[in-house]
Amino acid sequence: MGIFTLRLIESTQKLGLRTVAAASKVYKHLLDECNLYLKGDSCICKVRVDFTSCDSLVALATSMLTSKPACMLNSREKQHIGSLITQAFLYSIPCNSSGATCFGRTVTIAIESQSVSDAAVFPGLLVDVPEMLQPADLKRLGSGPLKVVLFNTSLAGDISEVGDVALEVYGGVDPDFEVLRQLLRLGEHIVKNEATLFACQKVVHPVLQQYLREHGVIVIERLGLGLMDPFVQITGAQAVASLCSPVPPEAYGLIKGLSFQSCGSRELLQLLPCKDFPFSTMVLCHRNETMLEELKSQSMVAKTATSLGVSHSEFLMASEVFCSSLRAVTLSLEHDGQDCLIDLTYAHRWVPDMDSPNSVKRACGCGLVEDRSNLDKTPLNTAYHTFCPVSLENTDNQPKILDSFSAKLSALNVAVEIANLVLDLKYIIRDVN
Repeated sequence: MGIFTLRLIESTQKLGLRTVAAASKVYKHLLDECNLYLKGDSCICKVRVDFTSCDSLVALATSMLTSKPACMLNSREKQHIGSLITQAFLYSIPCNSSGATCFGRTVTIAIESQSVSDAAVFPGLLVDVPEMLQPADLKRLGSGPLKVVLFNTSLAGDISEVGDVALEVYGGVDPDFEVLRQLLRLGEHIVKNEATLFACQKVVHPVLQQYLREHGVIVIERLGLGLMDPFVQITGAQAVASLCSPVPPEAYGLIKGLSFQSCGSRELLQLLPCKDFPFSTMVLCHRNETMLEELKSQSMVAKTATSLGVSHSEFLMASEVFCSSLRAVTLSLEHDGQDCLIDLTYAHRWVPDMDSPNSVKRACGCGLVEDRSNLDKTPLNTAYHTFCPVSLENTDNQPKILDSFSAKLSALNVAVEIANLVLDLKYIIRDVN
């Protein structure tokens, strides 16, 4: 996007068009034409994805990772993460649904200083293992479903967390003791209602934790705000905001079961949803924090003609600038000084074979077109006759490189809009003080 924007601005200024407004109008018109074609059924830039085969989905995920060099992934790691992204997507598709369907959800957990190969996808929600929880504790639970209660308020027992209110305390009454007694009443109520899992967004008082554990209840504290919504989705529980009143029956949720999962050196507790709810957790691993953040940001897509009011020559010059700027983007894909070729039949991009400079690779850049003797090619940055690309039909080849169509379309629109905005600037006010 940046290359296209800068080339539009630079080339327009070099041409010295009568008015910048003329160029902007032409660029807007050409952008509308591009949008019209790209969104049409006849567009040959789009590839139909076969959801019965994972190859296209993995190719899309891997291509997006390849475009992000800051992720610092080798080819094997890209393939591994691409497969995990595809697996997480498939987990999000509901089973046996009829009518309108909503995709499920994928939560991402990042683990630093672990090998990328340790990354994995798990059904359900993964959280940190509570202190003192042992595998034997889970075996004693038996088969599900298990009853769940969730709190979004602090259960630490601190008077200071009551809020900015005036408290009236009678003589001889210990406020801290009364709060603790109320917490234990809450614990008795939870045990009486046969809840198996007690979760809290914030801190739970150690005495309450001990009481619940003695009665076979698993306690998860410090869930954090980020996991509250996923926890509600997977369990169906309603977050309780008060410790002073009994938990209503409708606030309880259910899970299918609990289990331990290891990811590298980290142990996590897995919550499995009831009724095959489409929910999964992707655990991403990388060698350091910077690479991990970049990987997280990737592991995550627009619709026209106007009366231009410009001369014929201005239109042709601006059109050439637009096309040459697009070619500059294609040429920038090669970083090793290799020529970039285009075939004059399908208009696909080709790269010479490094081992044999006089020949090209057996297939085009995307892998859909195989080379043959009668397929004419020419360097992309040279003149060639105008032609209409032939669409591919009945090909058995699967694309090796895919990208998000909506993301590329959005980038094209943003690039032209930014260029037009910059070209429309008339004055720059500079503070010399």
